[in-house]
Amino acid sequence: MADEPTETDIDLIQILGTAVEILRSGFITGPKDRAKQVFKKIKRGDSVKIATLNMRNLDKAPLNLTLDYSEFVGPGFGFDSFMAALTSMLGHTEAAFKQKKDLNMLANEDNNEIVMAALPGIVQRGEQTNVMLMNYSFSKMPIIVLKLMFFDPTQFSFVGEGNGADKA
Repeated sequence: MADEPTETDIDLIQILGTAVEILRSGFITGPKDRAKQVFKKIKRGDSVKIATLNMRNLDKAPLNLTLDYSEFVGPGFGFDSFMAALTSMLGHTEAAFKQKKDLNMLANEDNNEIVMAALPGIVQRGEQTNVMLMNYSFSKMPIIVLKLMFFDPTQFSFVGEGNGADKA
């Protein structure tokens, strides 16, 4: 039938790899002033288009970036805290790619979201520990939303002494 929805075949690994490259070039290696502008927008709750994806079945699909820091622990959430968590998360993700490790994607089929669960950005400042993960939402197709999310660190068994957290 003409009105039946069609499924889009999405290559999650390719989307993840592309998103990692875009985040690295936009925040880590790109101009710091531009990175701060994008950070300010996503911190206040805006969705920022960071790229247009041109890949199989996703021709000219916008990739938008959002941020959820509602579970950030401690005072002083700002650009430096964000960058420390992002840098840590990107490093873990890139290492998993290079070593061809399982990326441990968790899917919520009810809302078309996928969470990268095993590639956290863990940052510790004194006694304050924070965990950032990537979440991809396909519910607004053709727009793909990449949400950087802080999670309550007590939910993770790997958070604690010797957890490999990056010191900020």
